[in-house]
Amino acid sequence: MIPEREREDYLDEIERSIQIYDSTIETGNEVLDTVLTEKSLYCEQHQITMTCVADGSKLGFLDGVDVYAIFGNALDNAIESVSKVPEPEKRLIAVSVWSRSDLLLIQVENYFEGTLAFEDGLPVTSKEDKDYHGFGIKSIRYAVEKYDGCMGIYPENNLFLLRISIPIP
Repeated sequence: MIPEREREDYLDEIERSIQIYDSTIETGNEVLDTVLTEKSLYCEQHQITMTCVADGSKLGFLDGVDVYAIFGNALDNAIESVSKVPEPEKRLIAVSVWSRSDLLLIQVENYFEGTLAFEDGLPVTSKEDKDYHGFGIKSIRYAVEKYDGCMGIYPENNLFLLRISIPIP
């Protein structure tokens, strides 16, 4: 007979494994799937609601490093922003990837409280050590411009919206 505590620990471990399997996101792009799955697991553990409607097959012409830079940094920024919101029901992030005509369209939006200062079209980091922060958004812009795309940031009405459009070759 297995001791009760050991049995409970074993069942908890099985439940965690199932949750990880259930949290796996499949969009049609392995790199995007990895980023979204990793970030969704973090969100789940921190009472953040992340939704995703993404056709990852549209990202096939992008280098995997660039996919990771765009989505990893965008989601890290969104997670950091909503983590500051005290009410869990307002901790919302939505990711969308689709195409229209010959454009790849990416949108990451999150609930946002506060104000932002902008410099050169990008939000200025609110962190104390400005020399070592603010690179995430710059790396997104670098990756987008590498493919002759454009990026816009629109903070208004408690919504932070990152929009990216990249011509599909």
